[in-house]
Amino acid sequence: MFRMHIKYNGNVQGVGFRWNVFELSKSYIVTGYVKNLASGEVELLVEGKKSEVFDFVNTLEKKLEDFWYSKKIEIKPEGSHFDRFEIKYI
Repeated sequence: MFRMHIKYNGNVQGVGFRWNVFELSKSYIVTGYVKNLASGEVELLVEGKKSEVFDFVNTLEKKLEDFWYSKKIEIKPEGSHFDRFEIKYI
């Protein structure tokens, strides 16, 4: 199970960013979460088949490109840690 951790910077809180990511996740076979951070960033942790994760992330970044201007990506150790995709709250 491939795992990717991304933190998005920009106008990403209070604009439906998390909701849009959550809704888009329903079209992919991925698990994980999206949540706001106190820093003003949005954190995404997504896991699944490598191709599915990349397709999901590429689609969400194109769909929400007007809201984020930079990101930090970290590839996590493989393994399955979630059984669904959800919005987490601070």
